Amino acid sequence: MRERLVRRQLLAGAAGLLAVRLVLSSGRTGPLLVADETGYLTNARALAGGAAGQLEDAPFYHAGYSLLVAPLVAIGADPTTTYRLILALNAVLAASLVPLLYLLLTRCFRIAPRAAVLPAIAAAAYPTVTLLSQVAMSENLLFPLTVVWLLCFGQLLDAAIRRAQWLWGAAFGACTLALYLTHGRMIVAIAVALGALAVLALRRRIPVSAALFAVAAMAAAYPAMRRLNDFLISRNWGGSAPNEAGERLSGLGNFEALLSVARNVVGQTWYVIVATLGVVVVFVFAGELRGLRNLRRRVADTDELVLALILVTGAALLIVSALSFRVVERPDMFIYGRYVEVIVPPLLALALARLPALGGAVRPVAAFSAVVLATAAVVALRVGLDPPRGPNRWNVASLPFPTFGLGVPVLVGAGVVAAGAAVVAGSLVRGAPVLLVPALLLAFIPTTAISERNPAFSGEREVYGNGWTSPAPVVGDAPVVGYDMDAYDIFGLYAEQWFMPHSRFVLFNGSTESPPARYVLSDHTWGDRHRRLEARPVWTDPGRDQTLFRIDGIRQPP
Repeated sequence: MRERLVRRQLLAGAAGLLAVRLVLSSGRTGPLLVADETGYLTNARALAGGAAGQLEDAPFYHAGYSLLVAPLVAIGADPTTTYRLILALNAVLAASLVPLLYLLLTRCFRIAPRAAVLPAIAAAAYPTVTLLSQVAMSENLLFPLTVVWLLCFGQLLDAAIRRAQWLWGAAFGACTLALYLTHGRMIVAIAVALGALAVLALRRRIPVSAALFAVAAMAAAYPAMRRLNDFLISRNWGGSAPNEAGERLSGLGNFEALLSVARNVVGQTWYVIVATLGVVVVFVFAGELRGLRNLRRRVADTDELVLALILVTGAALLIVSALSFRVVERPDMFIYGRYVEVIVPPLLALALARLPALGGAVRPVAAFSAVVLATAAVVALRVGLDPPRGPNRWNVASLPFPTFGLGVPVLVGAGVVAAGAAVVAGSLVRGAPVLLVPALLLAFIPTTAISERNPAFSGEREVYGNGWTSPAPVVGDAPVVGYDMDAYDIFGLYAEQWFMPHSRFVLFNGSTESPPARYVLSDHTWGDRHRRLEARPVWTDPGRDQTLFRIDGIRQPP
């Protein structure tokens, strides 16, 4: 009877989150977060055998998520329908966090099934998961895949039969490479996994053969990963892509750069604290991390090792993120959260599952003080920054405060909310622990609403306003469209090419170069400036100065 009730609760939680996210994304038309979304979408199109993308000025986007959505692109529906199918898949991936987190809690942390259900649902409702499910971004795969990775690690530690140890080792290795195939920052998963396997094998916590199976799985998957990425580089990036590691590590030879990285680590750690509404801080100050001291023992418990893997991976992601934004061009770069948030759902689920049993060990005042001190440090660092561009809410989606300009008042406001929430959470644990998870779920609602209705990022109305129509019917099967870089618009270059599924964009400078194709996308004056080409406008984006021209001929001089 209890097992049946648990299954019903899991199903209800996953179905409820699935329904909410399907409704929120039902009206979407196309990419909003460019060039990132266009990178993944055109990668999927190339993998499905379609036209190449034009991404030579964009960062490189790894193949993993695109490989997952490529079958939906291969169906051949119109771009808007295909995009909505991809968002529906995102909603399924996000809902899968509920059963996956439940399995992580019950199998790796020995949480009782009934006590694991609600924490799994609450952690899966983390606002960033909801917001990013509405865009074609790799995080939609990274969130569940990270939990699967942790599950494989825990099962490897618990396996008693040699064959099972080999199988779970291979699965752990394959998941490690899959994380890196999905996003370049997950190279930290490779480093962390190799380090963990080496230490555990040397201390005989796992058999050397199981560690070798894990490494062999990584080595076997690596050539296929390289072939996929190389194919996309040759197809969509003109044969060369930026060196991610080199760009992040360049310039670290001076003291100022090191200070910038340290500043970002402080800011981004603060973001994780406030985004989880202080719950993670309450968890830390309840003494739950003291158990990690047992890692010095030869045979550490599975839950301690899995928690250590979560924390080390999170710390490594913080460093990678801090390295990525040494120059703060937008205020969200200082508290950038998106790169590290893949470890937040499992960490939050664990905190929610364990806190109710701690009772008197919880120290709300200490947690409150920690949040206040962290906020004071971040505010002091923010005063010295003057970013030239506005904030991007997508990267701090779970900030519990309106975005505005992400100035000092916003940071103070978010810190006050998180500090108050930490006190409430700590008090509930001590007095009414059964209310902790429902309270957090309710608290996530306004944060999610702020992200959904926030003007700090380009939303559906801003990108596809009244009067917008797809250029696909106008262009038809034209193999090439020339894009005039003199009239560059980020949405014109990256969003519009998604809506021309049979065409490849070729860049040119409209003031100095001849058009490379019969169709040209430029500003509205391009046709008047090139009358001899007899170019006539056939499509216009009403929200920006982007007009598609068709060249009907070349007028001969008299």
